[in-house]
Amino acid sequence: MCIMNGKSNIIAKIKELFAEQKMTADYTSTTNDIIRVFGDFAVGSDVKAVAQGEETTLPDGTYPLDNGKSIVVEAEKIKEINDFPNIENMEEDKKEEVKMEDYKNEIISKLIDGTEVKVMSKGEALSVGDKVMVKSGEEFVKAPEGKHELEGGLVIYVDADGYINELETKETEEKEEETEMKTMFEAVSSLKEMIESLKGTITDLKNENTDLKNRFEKFSKSPSTESITTKQETTSITASKWEKAKQLRIK
Repeated sequence: MCIMNGKSNIIAKIKELFAEQKMTADYTSTTNDIIRVFGDFAVGSDVKAVAQGEETTLPDGTYPLDNGKSIVVEAEKIKEINDFPNIENMEEDKKEEVKMEDYKNEIISKLIDGTEVKVMSKGEALSVGDKVMVKSGEEFVKAPEGKHELEGGLVIYVDADGYINELETKETEEKEEETEMKTMFEAVSSLKEMIESLKGTITDLKNENTDLKNRFEKFSKSPSTESITTKQETTSITASKWEKAKQLRIK
């Protein structure tokens, strides 16, 4: 019996220790204060402020947090929890709202594939900086980044945020392509002329080489005139001396 009572006391003590060791989670308020919540993020949970790593008393009040919630604190406990937009999202929405106030005209058009387009423009005509939206199903969504050709020949380039950063007419684009093609053909024509000129030079060199070769072969096959003449003269002189010697003997 005593053993059973001892085990019960130990279990009770363990439960008390676990109750004291509550799980905590830290959140950042809109004023960059760190608020520590003990236990679940729920009404009735204890809260503390954290400054330089130390827990301090959290004054009563309302604290918008970075998790999109706002808590009302009384006596260092959560009294209420309400939805509150994320600070960064609020700033982006505010910027977007300010931007949209500048767009006074709504221009409806279509892409060449028939997709309906709505452009929020600052003026009477499309210009750089206008916001472009395309119809998807029953609503308009931000236009994808890239090149879009509208009916009528206008070409717009949209950035990642859905705003026009460049626009041109189809005629201008065709002229640019025509200029590029003309430049390319001129370059090819010039290259062709260079190749033809090079071919002519190579042909001339070949002909000159053939002529030199023929001359060399002709020269190597021709007899040495100077040697033969010299030999004939030497033979004649020798013969003349022999004849004179014979005559002297006869006398």
